[in-house]
Amino acid sequence: MILPAPVNLKEYTRFPLTLTLVFLNLFIFVLIFSGNTSSVSDSALLQEDGLTLSGRLYYQYLKDLPAKDLYSKPSWVHEMRANNLDQMGVLGSYALRDADFLNVAETLSYKGDDVQIATWKKQIHDFRKEYQEQLLFRFGLSSLAKGPLSWLTYQFSHSNWIHLLSNLMFLVLISAAVESLSGSWVLLIVYLVGGLAGGLGFLLSESSGTVPMVGASASISALLAFYCVAEVRSKVRYFYFVSPMPGHNGFIYLPTLMIFPLFLLVDLANLWSSPEGLGSGVAYAAHIGGTVFGLLGGYAYRIGAKGLPVLTNYRQ
Repeated sequence: MILPAPVNLKEYTRFPLTLTLVFLNLFIFVLIFSGNTSSVSDSALLQEDGLTLSGRLYYQYLKDLPAKDLYSKPSWVHEMRANNLDQMGVLGSYALRDADFLNVAETLSYKGDDVQIATWKKQIHDFRKEYQEQLLFRFGLSSLAKGPLSWLTYQFSHSNWIHLLSNLMFLVLISAAVESLSGSWVLLIVYLVGGLAGGLGFLLSESSGTVPMVGASASISALLAFYCVAEVRSKVRYFYFVSPMPGHNGFIYLPTLMIFPLFLLVDLANLWSSPEGLGSGVAYAAHIGGTVFGLLGGYAYRIGAKGLPVLTNYRQ
């Protein structure tokens, strides 16, 4: 593991907004999400037989779609074959993420076992109800939940402790670096607007997806990209950790632009390699959206800061 760590975090009073952002993410998780045990993972729809049946019924749904709507679906969907059970299971997984389908699934007519289909429709009804009652759905951002507040609340919401702590580790280091470089107001703008740009990137890539996005990673990507462009020093300090043994962890100095291959290009590669509509659980498109804003913001900061040397007095 290697992370950019250009500032001394012991001088925590220099980073009031960084501490505030960390506190808000932690406080919201403890207050709202830490005791949440509701889940739809036990639904019969998510078992092997349920996914296979969902795939078969979704296959019938696709056959009746207008050509324009049909070809808006991922290209791999068109290659599925109804007589292949494995492919129908994969297609069923995608069907349960397709908001367009879920909105009409209970009202459509299907060919097959009437009793089995009636049971499936009841399961779909219960699945949608339970899904929309989940905290992650109400606080996250998706094609089904994209109200004005969702664009903000998703940036401070996390699905579990591991998700929260991994993001906070990055947030502490890169937020402190940005706040030291350019001040609290710039940090706030990059965090919030970078999160909005990440949300836009996510919705563009998941235009009819039902899985909500939560987490600060889009904002963190914006901060990483901003710092990478705005910091004019050729090298900054990084923290590396291989093991607790002496010599296997510590600090090294590397070019600022190493942030690109270490973090930002990895997101781009993962986005290209993930099957459309069947992500790995990481919203790489949101990372890319945040990164684009961060790059533009960092460039704008460098242009504007040329005549304002006082802004650089906080560097370390």
